[in-house]
Amino acid sequence: MKTIRFIIICLSTLLLLSACVSKTKYVDLENNLAATKEQVDAKNEEIRKLEEKRTELKGQIAEMEKQLEEKENALRKKDEVIDEMASTRKNIEDSLKDQIESKQVKLETLEGKLKITFVDKILFNSGSAYINQAGQQSLLSLAGVLNQEPDQMIVVEGHTDDVRVGKSLQGTYPTNWELSTARATAVVRFLQDKAQINPERMSAAGFSYYKPVADNDTEDGRAQNRRIEIILAPPR
Repeated sequence: MKTIRFIIICLSTLLLLSACVSKTKYVDLENNLAATKEQVDAKNEEIRKLEEKRTELKGQIAEMEKQLEEKENALRKKDEVIDEMASTRKNIEDSLKDQIESKQVKLETLEGKLKITFVDKILFNSGSAYINQAGQQSLLSLAGVLNQEPDQMIVVEGHTDDVRVGKSLQGTYPTNWELSTARATAVVRFLQDKAQINPERMSAAGFSYYKPVADNDTEDGRAQNRRIEIILAPPR
């Protein structure tokens, strides 16, 4: 009897120990599972952040590519304008060769624009805003070139010296403001009416004697200040 009881006690003890071992392993497995889940979650979060960063970088690259393309287009357009102005200048030099050689006409390139300066005596008689015969021929020669580049804008500026308008002319031109503006307008009207240049390309302005290019104290300086400037600019 005692033997049977001992055997039962031993079996019960073994079963209890076995149960304890299984529970410990279960707890260990649960802990391992939780730790693994945390690692997986951390990796997923890391991957999510990397994807966000990747998307952000793709957006930045796309924006940089767009800006680069815009800059390349702007540079290409600038080069085209420079080439166009160089071609226009060459054609004007050919068409007004005699006037340029005699220093009645001067060409200047500045900041992507081309300026053609006519001394007043080649276009107008003293105190007059009517274009003389020589001036008409010169403007027609110039217009032949201007019509080859129909997109260029044309600004005509009238300038005078600081000598007061003579009394006989003050009824028509009270000051140099009126005279300079009338001369610029006369050139624009001639280019429109006689050379068929699109008037939407052109504008006229008078500056009196307030933008001198030389000293008004000498006759030579005053002669340089009495001028018409025609400025060619790229399309707006």
